[in-house]
Amino acid sequence: MPLVIFVDDSETALASTRMVTDTMPIDVKQFNNAPDALALLKSGVTPDLIITDLNMPVMNGFEFLQELRKLDALKRTPVLMLTTETKPELKQQGKALGLTGWIVKPFNPAQLKQAIGRVLRLPV
Repeated sequence: MPLVIFVDDSETALASTRMVTDTMPIDVKQFNNAPDALALLKSGVTPDLIITDLNMPVMNGFEFLQELRKLDALKRTPVLMLTTETKPELKQQGKALGLTGWIVKPFNPAQLKQAIGRVLRLPV
């Protein structure tokens, strides 16, 4: 079963994503901060997809993405940004850092499910 890592400091966002993913054939691990997620990833866990928020305390989504890309096993792991931000320059910055896609909050559950399914090549 594909493993998806969600990182968001908002409990509401984590609960919302859980409602979407509970109906999908995937294993999900959620984190409310990037350093904890990074610690798991540095331990050798290799997810099939990572979805992260941009605006988080301690380490933001871009900083998290930069650290991920330093890990050989995660250089090509798809990463989606799930954020309230819509500025084109931020999307460009994310793309330059190796971001796979950008989903704006509040998100449509069907849209999130479709994006996850597309990245993981699952039937939706």
